[in-house]
Amino acid sequence: MYSRAATKAAARGYASVANPAVTSTANGIRVAATGGDSGLATISLVINAGSRHETVETAGAAHYLKAFGFRNTQGRTSFRTIREAELNGAQLTAEATRENITYRVQCFPDAVPYFVDVLGDIAAETRFAEHEFRDVSRIVEFEALSARADSVTRALDGVHQAAFRGGLGNSLYAPHASPVATGNAVAQYAKSALVGGRVAVVATGVDATELARLVSESKLAQLPSQGAPALEAAQFVGGMQQVYESASPVAHYALAFPCAPGAARVLEALLGSRRAKWGVGSSPLAQAASRLGFSAEAFSFSYSDAGVVGVLVSAQATHMRDAVKQVAECVQKHVARPDASAVQRAVAAARVDVADLMATHEGAARALGQLALGQSAATLESVEAAAGSLSATAQSVFSSKPVAVSIGLPQSTPYVDTLGF
Repeated sequence: MYSRAATKAAARGYASVANPAVTSTANGIRVAATGGDSGLATISLVINAGSRHETVETAGAAHYLKAFGFRNTQGRTSFRTIREAELNGAQLTAEATRENITYRVQCFPDAVPYFVDVLGDIAAETRFAEHEFRDVSRIVEFEALSARADSVTRALDGVHQAAFRGGLGNSLYAPHASPVATGNAVAQYAKSALVGGRVAVVATGVDATELARLVSESKLAQLPSQGAPALEAAQFVGGMQQVYESASPVAHYALAFPCAPGAARVLEALLGSRRAKWGVGSSPLAQAASRLGFSAEAFSFSYSDAGVVGVLVSAQATHMRDAVKQVAECVQKHVARPDASAVQRAVAAARVDVADLMATHEGAARALGQLALGQSAATLESVEAAAGSLSATAQSVFSSKPVAVSIGLPQSTPYVDTLGF
C-alpha cells in the first residue's frame, strides 16, 4: 500500500525526471526541465567539474570553484546579485559533489528569466579577483576544517579514498596545503570546465521550450563548443584506511562494497534503515545493533560508472571490535542471502525514500542535472529495475571483498581481511 502511494505521489510532481527530454544548444549545453504546480521554480547550472576531475596540480580547485558561486562578475557585483535575490524572495545555493558543481536558484516562475541571466553571468564572466579569493579561501578553509573535525564525514571521505584512490577517491574538501593558491588558478580550472559538453541547465516548474530559449539568449551561449574529455573509468581497488584518534571514547568503522550505480539505493535499504524515530528496525542489522548497544547506519553513493554501498558502525572504542564482527556476520548470513520479506521491505523502503526525494524541488533538480549529463540518479524507475534481481545482486555484492575505514584506536578495530569476506 505504501509503495503504491509513494509512486502516485511522485507521479503528481516529477514523474518525468526519470526520462527527461534533453535538448542541446548550438554550443552543446544540455537543457532539461519538468513542469509542476507548486508555484515555485528551481533553475540549476550544473558543471561536470567535481573533485573527480582534479589532478595533483589542481587538488581542491572544485571546492574553491563551488565557493566562488554568485561572486562578482563583469556585469554584476555579488552585492547586487544577493540584493536582487532577496527582493525576489529567491534562495541561492552552491554545492559540490565528486562529479558536479551546481549553482541553484529557487524562485517564483516570473523571476526565472532574470536568474537564467545571473547563471549565465556566473558561467561566462565570473571575475575570480584576488581580493575575493582571500575571502573565498577563508570559507574553504573553514569548511575543510569542519569536515575533518567530523568523524562521520572523515570516514565516508576515507571510504572513497580507499576504494578508488584517485578520481572518485579525491576528497570533496581542499587539502590544507592546496596548490590552488590564487584566483587565477581557480579561473583556469573553471575555464577548462565551462565548455558546452560539460554544462547542463535544468529546471523544475519551468516549461522546457521556454528554458531552452532563455539559455540560448543568455551569456551561456558564449561558452566554447567543446566536448567533455574522456575520463579514466573508476576502479574499485579495495583496501583499508586507519585514522588514529584517541581523544574520543566513540570510534567509527565504515565497511563498503562495490555495486552498480542503479542498485545502490535499493541495496542500502536492504542493509536496513531506520523507519521509526524511537523504534528498532526489524532488519537483522538493526536488531544486532540494538541488542549490543551500537549504531549501524547504511549508506550508498552512485556515480556515472560506479556505486558504493555499506554500513557505518559507531560504538564505544572498547566495544568496536565485537560490534564490527557482529555487523560482518550479519551481512554475510542475512543481507547477502535475503529472504522474500527482506527483499519486500527493502524495495518498499527505497521506493518511499526516492519518492520523498523526488517530491522536492531540490531532489528533483539534482536528479535532473545528473541525468542530463548522462550520469546515474536514483529514480523510481531505477528502483524498479534493481528490484527484480535484488537477491542475486545482494549475494554478489555482499560476498565481494569490501574496503574499510576505521577512526579510533587501531588496537580496538579488526582488519578487513579478518572479517571473512
